[in-house]
Amino acid sequence: VMSVVNPRLQLVCDFVNTLDRESGADELADATGLAAWLRARGLWGGRPTREEAVRARWLREALRDLLYAHNGGDADTEVAATVLDETSRLAGVEVRFDGTSIRLTSPLGGIGAVVAAAGQAMVDGSWQSLKACSADSCRWAFVDGTRNHSRRWCSMSVCGNREKARRFRRRLAE
Repeated sequence: VMSVVNPRLQLVCDFVNTLDRESGADELADATGLAAWLRARGLWGGRPTREEAVRARWLREALRDLLYAHNGGDADTEVAATVLDETSRLAGVEVRFDGTSIRLTSPLGGIGAVVAAAGQAMVDGSWQSLKACSADSCRWAFVDGTRNHSRRWCSMSVCGNREKARRFRRRLAE
């Protein structure tokens, strides 16, 4: 049974996964790539600057660090949180009150929508299910839908098997 993924979590995953660490392919390598990514998701129709593309890449790596930390990885979460703070301030992320709850929104759109989605996931409790693959060469973002939140790899058949093979070779060498 496949569960429906929260669209906010999916947005954060998609944003983090704009860089394939193994191939080096980077959808946010420049302002044109950032514009295409945002437009494809209906987040912004404007023309980002080179500086905004740099900020987007910083945000992406800060989010990746936080997701890696969710999976037990060693990451500087204080620096990552500072990047999220700065990005949300620059992007004009706002708090909206809905009677008994709060909602984060980004009236300007752009990468602010990604920060708002991450913040909303933190508020609604779904944030901890977002992780980055434990494989250092990968760190692909995914939503851990397992009951006990124990998933470590983006794909057991790829990264998980590689790690199992590495451990096996180490044991043989000993």
